Amino acid sequence: MDIRGNPNITMRQLWHFVTAAEAGTISEAARRLRMAPSAISMSLSELERLTGSQLCVKRKAHGLTLTSAGRVAFAQAKQILDLVDEIVHFSGDERSNVRGPLTVGCYMPLAPAVIPHMLRAFAEACPGVDVNFVEGYHEDLQEQLLSGAIDVAFLYDAGLDPEIQTVPLLSVRPYLFLADDHPLAKQAEVRLADVADDPLILFDASPISARVLDLFRDANLAPAVRHRSRSYATVRSLVGAGMGISVLFQRPKLDLSYAGLRVVSKPLDARANTAPPFVALAWSRGMQPNARTRAWLEVAVESFSEEDEDW
Repeated sequence: MDIRGNPNITMRQLWHFVTAAEAGTISEAARRLRMAPSAISMSLSELERLTGSQLCVKRKAHGLTLTSAGRVAFAQAKQILDLVDEIVHFSGDERSNVRGPLTVGCYMPLAPAVIPHMLRAFAEACPGVDVNFVEGYHEDLQEQLLSGAIDVAFLYDAGLDPEIQTVPLLSVRPYLFLADDHPLAKQAEVRLADVADDPLILFDASPISARVLDLFRDANLAPAVRHRSRSYATVRSLVGAGMGISVLFQRPKLDLSYAGLRVVSKPLDARANTAPPFVALAWSRGMQPNARTRAWLEVAVESFSEEDEDW
């Protein structure tokens, strides 16, 4: 399905359709557009008539759901609106001229370290852009990038779909986490082999979980996984409580866990066969980056070039 070659479709219809798809309900779209819900419904019905396809299913209990044709039309409509927005608002390379919405995804464990800093830096560079961010895990964020639901995302550059394009921002290294009363906590260096008999608290979300297990494999070790969690805070709290050790690719500035228990971190030997991942900014190869996405990319590259890897 291609809505771009139909001259009878109006920009207003595309605008109403994209807003309704993003809002999830006709009533919310009407509120955002300051229009009557009946006017939005009529606009969507006319768009469906012109395309010859049902683009969405409207149910009171479940809101508005896009059909398979609707998802294709949504991605195309967003591209059209983005291009028009650039023509209207963007002149030259001045970031301050960029206007409109931008939806940014972020791998959940990265969000506390990445999102606040980026929102502040980007607001200074592009005050006219309305940024919304979405937290999630790798699989979900990749699906949202490919569907056009989000414009760009902070991910690790591992286990990515071939249709995802990235630019590396920051290299990271693995750290071994121990409770502060662990017998090896005060040693200057600790190897995985030194804690081979300790139970492992595994951060259980790709691609980090696979990288951690690869580190043990490279050291010819078979870890005894005692607990699994998709929360960095929970993993660190379990380590602090003495439930085991863990390996993570982020080292918070504070040595207190969420539960108030102290945790110490030790950098692991970087000579392992498993290369550490990069934090990267990702977008869909099938979506032409608009002015807002390009500006976000530029600000991110500038900001992260000044950062070290211990965060």
